[in-house]
Amino acid sequence: MNGKERIRRALRREVPDVVPVFEWFIDPVVAKAICDSDDPLDIIDHLDLDAVNLRPDYRREHLDETTFVDEWGIKRQLTGDCLPALLESPIKDVRDHRQYAFPDPRAAHRFASLEHALKRFGDQRAIVLNLRDGFSDMRDLLGYQEALMALLLDPEPLAELLDRSVAYNLQLAEIARARYGTEVVATTDDVANATGLLMRPETYFALLGPRFRAVVAGYKSLGYLCIKHCDGNVDAVVDFWVDCGIDCLDPVDPAAGYTIGHMKARFGDRICLKGNIDCTGVLCEGTPEEVERDVVQCLREGADGGGLIVSSSNTIHRGVKPENFQAMVLAVRRHGRRA
Repeated sequence: MNGKERIRRALRREVPDVVPVFEWFIDPVVAKAICDSDDPLDIIDHLDLDAVNLRPDYRREHLDETTFVDEWGIKRQLTGDCLPALLESPIKDVRDHRQYAFPDPRAAHRFASLEHALKRFGDQRAIVLNLRDGFSDMRDLLGYQEALMALLLDPEPLAELLDRSVAYNLQLAEIARARYGTEVVATTDDVANATGLLMRPETYFALLGPRFRAVVAGYKSLGYLCIKHCDGNVDAVVDFWVDCGIDCLDPVDPAAGYTIGHMKARFGDRICLKGNIDCTGVLCEGTPEEVERDVVQCLREGADGGGLIVSSSNTIHRGVKPENFQAMVLAVRRHGRRA
């Protein structure tokens, strides 16, 4: 069984030959320490991960060595880690959002990375298309503080911009599905921290919730299996997300007190679970033996009956010890055989 088949089975809550494993992002310094390559696909090959996570491609205009503006008009700064920092957003007032034009979803280069991965991996690994479900686009287009304030002070224009975001992401998903046959979509919009939602639950359900339901329904109607990522304590919204039809919840965040066993008992008959190896704890500060111990615990609690993907609790960032990342993957392969 190859990686694509394992991911497909896990997301359908079926039992693969071995529990699959993959990451959203792997820091290039960590990757190079393991496989001595700057090509992000090489580490996936080297560790034989079951999937590759890819976002649409947006061209960059560099202002200096570390600062750039992308096609969205968003200014970002390279931080040395795998994700750049947001410096400046293009929409200064949400009430003026109609003057803003989204990047062309059909631009010839929009899926260049996806095409490259398909040429390299073919059907051997799952291609996970990383899109949005609403809030992250608001954060990027308006700025974090401004997006949160708009939820309270300008709900009508924010709702309009959210609807535009949903339509845009569904366009991207439709193009990728038609051209490349992509089967898995992941939305990585964080709306919580370790203590709970970033906004009041009633605000979420009034504005973000209906757009979440619409975008998930859209992805599902296109034939996608859908992974929902959100760090933190998601108790206020997780039942709603499951009811909306997601196929998988990530990362079952240990920083919020979640275990795979707890979530398996709550949702294991309805969705797949992904995560739960602590990327702020054991992967940074532990030993390979301690990482293996946590992987074994995760497998013991979540692997029976299928519906489990093991990964870090967010990403393999620069603080993760390369030997611990390797130990995690090897432990899944060693202890995760189901058939």
